[in-house]
Amino acid sequence: MLSLLLLFTLICASSSFAFLPSSTSHRSLSPLLAVVDISDEATFDSAISGANSLVIVDYSTTWCGPCKVIAPKFEELSEQYPESIFLKVIGDSSSSASSLMKRESVRTVPAFHFFKDGVKVDVVNGANADALEQAIKKHT
Repeated sequence: MLSLLLLFTLICASSSFAFLPSSTSHRSLSPLLAVVDISDEATFDSAISGANSLVIVDYSTTWCGPCKVIAPKFEELSEQYPESIFLKVIGDSSSSASSLMKRESVRTVPAFHFFKDGVKVDVVNGANADALEQAIKKHT
């Protein structure tokens, strides 16, 4: 529970994130915004290492048409799978976000990386909603 609280604290410090109490969730706090924007390596590293559930990272850019097409589906999946953590890195939003994408070897956008226990376990490249959902099901 402490690592989850640390994760939420780090995310709140780096983005606009609101919480509502939840009586139906296994979490003591549930995110009001299901997808959290990550813009730097330190926040990303903390989110990945501090998570005790599946983490799905959407790497995109503001100019990418397929990224815009898949974004609503990614939001929908974040609501459908509340036990997982959904992060978004917009590569052209800052130099640190661009560096993070390079460090994570993102070569195409959109790209979706899946992490469990701090380890990358899967990758889905492209705006393929079915492949994205199948990967989530596979790892949850």
